[in-house]
Amino acid sequence: MATFVPFKTFLDTAFWREVNKKKLHDWKLDESPKEIYSQLSLYDTKGSECALSLSHDSFTSSSEASNGLSISGGLILYNTRESFKAAATTNSREELMELKATKIWDAVQSRSWLQNPQLLNTFFIIAFADLKKFHYIYKTCVPALIFPKEIQQEIVPLTAYNANESNLFTHHEKASSPVFLLSNVSNEILDLPQLENNNNPDEIIIVIADPCPVSSSAGWLVRNVLAAVAQLHPSWTYCNIISLRSAGSVGFKFSWVSSEGLQSGVPRSSGWEMHYSADLKKYFDPKIMMEESVDLNLKLIKWRLNPDLELERYSNLKVLILGAGTIGCNLARGIVPWGVRHISFVDNSTVSYSNPVRQSLSEFEDARLGRGKAETAVAALQRIFPSVQATAHRLTVPMPGHTIDEKEEEQLQKDIEKLEQLVKDHDVVFLALDSREARWLPTVLACKHRKMAISVAIGFDTYVIIRHGIGSRKDSVSDDSNSEAVPYSQLSCYFCSDVTAPGNSTSDRTLDQQCTVSRPGTSMIVSGLAVELLASVLQYPNPLETPASLDDNTTLLGAAPHQIRGFLNRFQQIHPIVKRFERCVACGDSIADQYQQNGWKFVRDVMNSPKRLEEVTGLDELQDSVDAIDIDFDDDESVVSN
Repeated sequence: MATFVPFKTFLDTAFWREVNKKKLHDWKLDESPKEIYSQLSLYDTKGSECALSLSHDSFTSSSEASNGLSISGGLILYNTRESFKAAATTNSREELMELKATKIWDAVQSRSWLQNPQLLNTFFIIAFADLKKFHYIYKTCVPALIFPKEIQQEIVPLTAYNANESNLFTHHEKASSPVFLLSNVSNEILDLPQLENNNNPDEIIIVIADPCPVSSSAGWLVRNVLAAVAQLHPSWTYCNIISLRSAGSVGFKFSWVSSEGLQSGVPRSSGWEMHYSADLKKYFDPKIMMEESVDLNLKLIKWRLNPDLELERYSNLKVLILGAGTIGCNLARGIVPWGVRHISFVDNSTVSYSNPVRQSLSEFEDARLGRGKAETAVAALQRIFPSVQATAHRLTVPMPGHTIDEKEEEQLQKDIEKLEQLVKDHDVVFLALDSREARWLPTVLACKHRKMAISVAIGFDTYVIIRHGIGSRKDSVSDDSNSEAVPYSQLSCYFCSDVTAPGNSTSDRTLDQQCTVSRPGTSMIVSGLAVELLASVLQYPNPLETPASLDDNTTLLGAAPHQIRGFLNRFQQIHPIVKRFERCVACGDSIADQYQQNGWKFVRDVMNSPKRLEEVTGLDELQDSVDAIDIDFDDDESVVSN
């Protein structure tokens, strides 16, 4: 026996909010049916029912839809609960459904459905809205004609029809055709009206855009098409159908008892859903409405552009941004639209008068009052999006070459412990700090705790983004010489290309050297690229194993480069891939061992003498060996420059 998957109605809070506005300002006491529309999706792959979804745009004509799959219906909103209850009685519901079924049958008998197949399906909702308490009760009906009778089904592989699924989808989308034909003889796509002149059910296949997630059954929309076909060709006792859907279209052969001369009036129908109620008072909080809207923008990506996108990887992510300046602020603005809710800022400076025009989370008043950059960034983010869980930490990151004395050691120990705990508590660390040496300790800590670390830096007209290798070098996976991709664990960090230890770069500098002087648009460019790099990495099966590769198929969002280096003077960008340096002063194994053994004391020693890093890694010996090389040139071998 054939089974048809029914619809289940999903009315989101935006739909009821629109109902509230229209009831208050337009409909008032009018109880006449109001036209509404539902855009159906062929990309639903989960669940056991077809989704009839309505939102704020359901009151707009479906002619504006781009996917060609919609269903029109009506909403009757009663003024009182008693009126709704009267309409919801069995007799009243049967009368309403019979009225709608009659209109469908009229389209079948007049054959107008051949020109407009959307006449075969409709829905209607009866509802009552308590606007004071934001409480709603409703029932939905999607009428389906019970005709022909005793329908049987047989699943047929698409190969038996010699059907090209891609071509069928293309035609459906370009022609906005919910129902069309495929010739089983010529394999040509035909317009639906040609069905009228075809007398052999084996020569034609009816293609129906079907929002059904169940692979073993056809959806509710198919049922009325079968009724129309049986009425159009009373002698037929079967037909072939392709249920077009993104998760894998399904072929069916439906058969039935001959309907010739058996149907005189409107067939019986079915389609009422169960009674629903919704208490949405808490959901009409403006903050919650905004959160749902932000989520909606992301969920729309899954409709068509990237159905397999794992959005929860963003919403569950905890991001630590070191530096709440120009880059740090733009990074935060970039990750929030991706659904990131947990953000922590670390910065020890205050907003200056030069900051607000460059930093997207600070304003004039913040500079006037000398507010902290981290605190300012958090307050601004929460004004922009109240649901974000942002925290500020005023903390000085210990740096090589920035000497301290004994009385400062107690505070140093606390700062290091706090910074390490912050790194441990987060999944991703953005290094958006002003100086090279400020990135050293965060790199060491991110490496120790196997966190994703991304350095973001700018010059006057240049920028660089580097995602650091994960974990220690000795734990890295073996290299696959046959692959152009480099494993995440083997990627170099910000310091791997250096052969000297970082020192104090802030001393003895003129004003233009003390400030980050860059072309104003640079920070927005580099921040946006860094955010999208993270977004791409998170869509690898295991993000902590995302290799460096420029292959568009590396992740669900495309490539996942190791470095992005840009040059605005010629608007050029390169993507080098560099492997880890065994004697790196930040991610080298010897540095990890020293920090593991001596903790904050090792950091203290490095602050007072950066050369300590060169001693630990053996860079000093490497430098000495290079200096010891003496190359003598004979006159005939000398190099002359003109």
